[in-house]
Amino acid sequence: MRKAAVKKVILFTLAVIITLLNVAPLIWVALSSFKTRIDIFAMPPVWIPEQWRVQNYIDLMRLHFPYLLNSLIVTLISTIGVLALSLPACFAMAVFPFRGKRDLEMWFLSARMMPPVAAAIPLYLTFRQIGLIDTQVGLIILYIGIGIPLAVWLITSFMRTIPPDIMEAARVDGCKWHQIFFRITIPLSAGGIATATIFLSIFAWNELLFPLFLTSRVAKTFPVVLTSYQGQTQIAWELMCAGATIQILPIIILTFFVQRYIVAGLTLGAVR
Repeated sequence: MRKAAVKKVILFTLAVIITLLNVAPLIWVALSSFKTRIDIFAMPPVWIPEQWRVQNYIDLMRLHFPYLLNSLIVTLISTIGVLALSLPACFAMAVFPFRGKRDLEMWFLSARMMPPVAAAIPLYLTFRQIGLIDTQVGLIILYIGIGIPLAVWLITSFMRTIPPDIMEAARVDGCKWHQIFFRITIPLSAGGIATATIFLSIFAWNELLFPLFLTSRVAKTFPVVLTSYQGQTQIAWELMCAGATIQILPIIILTFFVQRYIVAGLTLGAVR
């Protein structure tokens, strides 16, 4: 018992240390967003600001709120679009046998192997030709195309863990395939769908490369705004920290609300 208790204390201590190492920079950024630039560079360091400078957020929103709204719209619509197109495909690949299914799965997976920068020039030329440069629609279409392979590969593996006997019993009871899809498969795959949603949202929300060269003024997203605070002579650290805090918060909130589905999904099949 004593060895087990000591082992438990050691593991807990390591977990606390690793958590602090990962969370401490985020806390420092969040606190710095309420400081002046002088306080950020003060020695010894000023951990808690004496006066909380909310003006940093006011200045940031006054100048760049439309670009934050662009990020929200693009992330929300592209994530919903990926799930709407991927879920039927996942259901078909997990349930129905058909010729070439294995090759199709590998094709989906291979689409994730190409580095995005390799498609930068062809995408720019194509989008310019069809008039999608500096548009939200262009970014949404692009993110949907990039996100589908990941969603199909991830969610299909969760749907395959559903016992076939459940679907066979539903068919015997008279359920149509679309009823099995909506009433059985999707609820039982909630963990995988939540996990895919997190990954898709993080990608669309944080993606910098494509908006950097596919947008200029109208459809520019918030990550591009953060790069504008680094100049040749100085860096507006207080505004950059405020922007980084705003950039982090939506993903934290989303993860908080779907964490139980993620845990259920990640542990699905661990015990049989």
